[in-house]
Amino acid sequence: MPGNNETAEDIKAKKNICQPPKQSHFRQVNRRAGKFAYSTDNTYEQEIYFDQVQIIHQIGGKTDHIFLENLNCYKKQLSKVFPETPERWTSQPVPEAPCRPVKGAPRWTALPTPVRNLLPQVGEEDVAIKTRRQKQQKESLKEDVTWELVVLQRMLQEWKTAWALTVEWHHKTTEGLLQGLVDVHDDIRIQAIITCATAAVEWPRIATSQGDSDKETGKAPSVQDLPEVLQPALEAALCDKNANVRMAAALCQYAIQSHNPLAQDIMHSVLLKGNSVDSWAAAQCLALEGAATYPVIKRILQQLFSKKNDDTEYQSCMLLSHLSEKTTLIHTMLAVELNSYQWKDRIIACRVLSQVGGNVSLDMKHKLIQMMLSDWNKEVRHAAAQALGRMSFGKEVYNTIRVKLSQGNFQERVEALSLIGGLKVMTARLLPSFLSCFSDDFMAVRRAACLAAGALQIRDKMDTANSILSDSGICCPLISAALGQIGQVSPQLTDLLLWAIHYEESPGVRLEACRSILALNLQGDRVRDTFLDALLLENHEAVLKEIHQAMKILNLENEGNQEILQKIKNRPNTVFFNIISSDLDSNTKPKRLADTENIQDGEGHRKSERRNKTCLLATQGGAKTTETPYFSTRNFSG
Repeated sequence: MPGNNETAEDIKAKKNICQPPKQSHFRQVNRRAGKFAYSTDNTYEQEIYFDQVQIIHQIGGKTDHIFLENLNCYKKQLSKVFPETPERWTSQPVPEAPCRPVKGAPRWTALPTPVRNLLPQVGEEDVAIKTRRQKQQKESLKEDVTWELVVLQRMLQEWKTAWALTVEWHHKTTEGLLQGLVDVHDDIRIQAIITCATAAVEWPRIATSQGDSDKETGKAPSVQDLPEVLQPALEAALCDKNANVRMAAALCQYAIQSHNPLAQDIMHSVLLKGNSVDSWAAAQCLALEGAATYPVIKRILQQLFSKKNDDTEYQSCMLLSHLSEKTTLIHTMLAVELNSYQWKDRIIACRVLSQVGGNVSLDMKHKLIQMMLSDWNKEVRHAAAQALGRMSFGKEVYNTIRVKLSQGNFQERVEALSLIGGLKVMTARLLPSFLSCFSDDFMAVRRAACLAAGALQIRDKMDTANSILSDSGICCPLISAALGQIGQVSPQLTDLLLWAIHYEESPGVRLEACRSILALNLQGDRVRDTFLDALLLENHEAVLKEIHQAMKILNLENEGNQEILQKIKNRPNTVFFNIISSDLDSNTKPKRLADTENIQDGEGHRKSERRNKTCLLATQGGAKTTETPYFSTRNFSG
């Protein structure tokens, strides 16, 4: 076609992605911040902070230059280093040490400045992009470790730890291992065999992702087996005269996954007649091969219920899950443990059943439901409920809980609410029955409902619980604590908490109300005045300590009134007129109160003492006690 020049069609030039720095003399972050916004006219800071350009760390690059991913380069303004380098005193070039260690870093004297004339030429290799590509590829490389290899690694590590073997295979040579495999001493032969096994399972296995487009730079190294010269010596060790050497050689054969029949025979013999350490290792090796026999499963369950730690449980669950596809013997043997007299064994059995998988019989489901409802231990009930949920029987669990809440007696309702709090899951059909428990006639049901609400963290539909606060005075601290956990604050809740601190007779209720105020982080003058009045009227040490701590955390301390409060507190049975008139210099003198010397100490006379003391506060402030539900010590100021 005319006008189409094909002269330069075959020339392949590399695309230049270099972007010159934006010539903006002044830029600012978030102008809405006003005078607090950070602004700068330096190009390096603008690219780093405003454009969010990343720094590229080149291999072998100059230490006084900063390279960015958009190919812009900046030179650091560094302070002089003394003593100066030899270039200062001679004109001859001095060769640089490639990997010379430097202690510390020189200080910047100014911000970096752009370096000119560093644009890449056509056909020149883009070092920055290559470095960045290699870094991303290194991050994308993941160690390709299967679950079988994880089991082998843990099994071998446990076996070495039990026999106090320390293996360092990284620095071993093939010649040294050959000499160790034919040594006359048994312990040296065992050490050499286990070194080979450890190297086989711990050798790094790297695999790249399938979608990696940089195949030319991201080829994964192939998995290297043990050298061929070691294989005959390792197989010959299976016929060694020493039983421990034969066991180590069998472990090595399983580590290199050779499927040697002689090694299998050794493992079967050790499983039946060996000690606890060797039999546990043999059971794991045979389970990896899929030997779903009674001795193998029995040894795994024996180790699981005897050790009772997380690592053993994880290892056992992986092996049992692998074997459950071939046999139902695992569920049968775990069902026996559900009837164990040890409640910890029953919990472990429930957890393992939920992780093993496979077909669960109807009798097993009914047994778990029975444990969920009637087991004497609370943790067992929760474990059974969680196992049913993980085994896709959650519908049956919540239908049973809903029936217990709506039709059961108060004990069944308490158990159902405890299960709801333990499972921490709420459904739409279960919510009406759950909310009705807040107005139940039994205090135990209301208490369980409060604890379940706090565990569930339900923020919706909690207005019902707020409205109940005014009617359920005996359960108010529990509902307050539950709403404190949820963070739900309402005026009714605030009024009730302040009223409880001031007027409740039970120290436990006052203590819980103070903790709820601290959990809800309530602030304001009413809270401060109520705390100050409580310091004057309170006579329980635990409540006083909690009030002081809450005032300190909430920053509600009023130093101006602390001295007068302490004096009134120290002299409760004397005439208060002299104390107030001498400390506050008020023009209006309070009326003389009735003598309180005949009032006996005790919690039963708390109300009369509170009335006498609060009457003094009310007369001093010119307010009546019947019109002031919350007393303020600020009236002392006149």
